[in-house]
Amino acid sequence: MQVEILLITAENRLPRTRALVMAAFACLLAVLVFSIRPGAASSAPTRVVELGLTETTPPPSCPGKVVNNIEVVPCRVEGHVTGFQAIAGGLPQPYEAPFDGKIVAWSITLARPSRADGTNTTDEVSFFNEFLGSPSKARIGVLRRIEGSRPPAYKLLRQSPVQILNPYFGRRVIFALDHPMTILRGQVVALTIPTWAPMFAFNIGDSNTWRGSRKPGECTDKADIQEGHPQQGVGKTKTYGCYYSNARLLYTATVVKMAP
Repeated sequence: MQVEILLITAENRLPRTRALVMAAFACLLAVLVFSIRPGAASSAPTRVVELGLTETTPPPSCPGKVVNNIEVVPCRVEGHVTGFQAIAGGLPQPYEAPFDGKIVAWSITLARPSRADGTNTTDEVSFFNEFLGSPSKARIGVLRRIEGSRPPAYKLLRQSPVQILNPYFGRRVIFALDHPMTILRGQVVALTIPTWAPMFAFNIGDSNTWRGSRKPGECTDKADIQEGHPQQGVGKTKTYGCYYSNARLLYTATVVKMAP
């Protein structure tokens, strides 16, 4: 996978001066986030946190590998769902805001699915386009849990613009928000995938679990996934009835603490 980080605005049409400012902003956030990671020696109060950040990030699962027309290394993506990690790398509730703040940016780590049929590959992009829709897209949303709901239900409070992901396959991309989103302590940042996205680490340790916006009992069949609907109606509530283990959604959200 190509090691490269891109900073993109919502419209991806920055004048050069503003682009340089935003790049500097990204570097500053990286320094601030590093300074508050677990184990960092600092007595200063936390002002910036990157939700979903862990010590290591597993690679996304694509491309796959085929030998004699048999898939020996699977390519796995997610689609038609809104989800968030319950545990990431052993860290519980990694997307729950620890304070009232503003989400100023979010990132997603993308695999590079194969685009051609070959001796050891299949045209994965065309398959997912046909199965889940085209192009590859994602956005983030802020959720508030409905107290006492079992299985848990969440209300969508606000969401970012949709981003088309195809140009960034094989990279980690950061989307700076032109209009930062409010998030309150205890609320959750979820990833919404209207079509499909290759940001899925599959078959990894059991210290990685996530919840998806599908009905209980409709979690794994191809029909369940294809006919699923992500949570995109602001103000509406959806049940998160599916709980998955040994997998991870590879995204983060940068939150800046509100001034008192």
